[in-house]
Amino acid sequence: MTKAIPNLLVNGLPAGAIPADDRGLRYGDGVFETIKVCDGAPEFWSRHLQRLNLGAERLRIGAPAAATLAEEAARLLKKPCDGVLRIRLTRGSGAGYGHEPCPRPTRILELDADPAHPKEASTQGVRVRLLEMRLGQNPALAGIKHMNRLEQVLAAQELTEPEIAEGLMLDGDGHVIEGTRTNVFFLSDGVLVTPALDKAGVAGILREVVLEEAKRLEYKVEIRPVRPEEAFAAQECFLTNSLIHLWPVRELEDRAYAIGACTRALARNVAARALTERGLALR
Repeated sequence: MTKAIPNLLVNGLPAGAIPADDRGLRYGDGVFETIKVCDGAPEFWSRHLQRLNLGAERLRIGAPAAATLAEEAARLLKKPCDGVLRIRLTRGSGAGYGHEPCPRPTRILELDADPAHPKEASTQGVRVRLLEMRLGQNPALAGIKHMNRLEQVLAAQELTEPEIAEGLMLDGDGHVIEGTRTNVFFLSDGVLVTPALDKAGVAGILREVVLEEAKRLEYKVEIRPVRPEEAFAAQECFLTNSLIHLWPVRELEDRAYAIGACTRALARNVAARALTERGLALR
């Protein structure tokens, strides 16, 4: 009888549950990564591990060795497939907001099916709108992908129109920060602008890649606060995350954008980088 390949590992063991007192479940006390898998190979593996380690360091959680994560990921990816590899790291089991100095962290690796995204989104662009839900400002948590995503959950509930693919969220000061699951870029008078994430938001892996490729293409790049009126005045707009790579925005509410040369060039370069940064790094 052929032994089934697990799609979930908890601390290296095939399992379907975590303890009820796990702090990730109780308090959202942890960090996670969502990694695109193509033909059995995870994209931007080293970058995802760097961000996982950064988040763990910020929360003072002991991160597992890169070789441990690579070995466990390889066990889930024995068969070539397209999908999503999720890594979750929590502080472990414990009660109360305080915690012991060195509890045993919980690591969870899970392989999910490839989500169904409309194929035309990357070529024809998507429609987005501004959302009412605001992002709280907290520099201690800004940038990292911590496990408490309630702001995004509530914001996503506003997206009731099937023709609207994503919503943009503002912070308490009224600045555009990001989408519910994406980072956002604007081309304004030849300058590529993306919101600063020093007070709120997630510093996405594809955001990092786009910034590198924009500099390679010799675009002037600015990372700074963005007001909604500047977003509406931009000539181009696009969204990024690890699963979609890059989606042009063709409409923000009643503002139409061109899918211009900058957006197209960066989409090509990002796709090429995804091919070159594919696979597990064992150290």
